[in-house]
Amino acid sequence: MWIWALIPFLALQPDPVAMRKLFEDALSRRTHEYGETDARTAQAARDLGLFLVRSGDALTARKALTNAVHLDEKALGPSAPQTLEDVATLASISPRAEAEPLLRRASESSDPIVAGPALTSLAEMRKAAGDAPGAAVLLRRAVEKAEAVDGAEGLTVALVLKALALVSPPKDAIPVLQRALAIHQGKLGSRSAETLADARQLANLLRATGRVAEAAALERQLGLAGR
Repeated sequence: MWIWALIPFLALQPDPVAMRKLFEDALSRRTHEYGETDARTAQAARDLGLFLVRSGDALTARKALTNAVHLDEKALGPSAPQTLEDVATLASISPRAEAEPLLRRASESSDPIVAGPALTSLAEMRKAAGDAPGAAVLLRRAVEKAEAVDGAEGLTVALVLKALALVSPPKDAIPVLQRALAIHQGKLGSRSAETLADARQLANLLRATGRVAEAAALERQLGLAGR
């Protein structure tokens, strides 16, 4: 990790190749000193991969992070939280066909901070493929992960709930949106943009399912009537 402390100084250099070489040399040294089954070698490989990601060199970064995952598996185990975090990072810069199996793997992480975003990314893929029910299954799992991180009333929970509502049948989406609205109202207030957007969406769903009086009452409550 000492390399990252030098970045502010190295950033003054006109040639980023020198910075890349520093990371590559560190990986080479650790591989020689500790071997491929040591966590310190895996860390050096991870540092190189993340540097390349930040440099915008996606192709080379994918190769470096693939190596980092390989070393993670040897040093930490295939299901270790750090291994699956690196798997998720690799997925984020990979083509869709390669990203999906990586995300599925990352979604099984014991760390909800890793598993949650992997689940929402997979859900977006399912939604884009026209598989709304599949997306909903993934997002319900993502809600649980968000709750584990932020608590039941966290704003991240509300965000995932809104995504879930979009891929759920209207009757199922109503209680989901009601919960998202309650979270936004409690955290951000009744006049926040997020609260009002939730209320409008919920009112539309209530009307679509024949609950016209409830929709009108909600709009009056939040001052949306006639707007």
